[in-house]
Amino acid sequence: MFDYKKEFRYFDFEIPPLPEGFVDMSWHNNICPSFERELNETQIITLWVNYKNVKRRELRTKKFFITIETKDEMDHVLIYETDSWKVINNQINKLFKKVK
Repeated sequence: MFDYKKEFRYFDFEIPPLPEGFVDMSWHNNICPSFERELNETQIITLWVNYKNVKRRELRTKKFFITIETKDEMDHVLIYETDSWKVINNQINKLFKKVK
């Protein structure tokens, strides 16, 4: 079982409660904590939570960003990024509404 607090011991803020269905997939060799959920039969959506301190970010993305990957491939495609937790949750909800 993954745990971002163990994998990123020096992460610089407490991550708010995750959207429904997301599972912690954080691994210390990744750039920041990550959380996944199946989007549909062939794709996985990943919510990445970057460091609060911009100087600690390996990628110069916003604080929250979402990627989608095909289950057969490991290529993550950036879908959306923002510094707002509320906005990223809204974007995730929109993605799942499109799938239904």
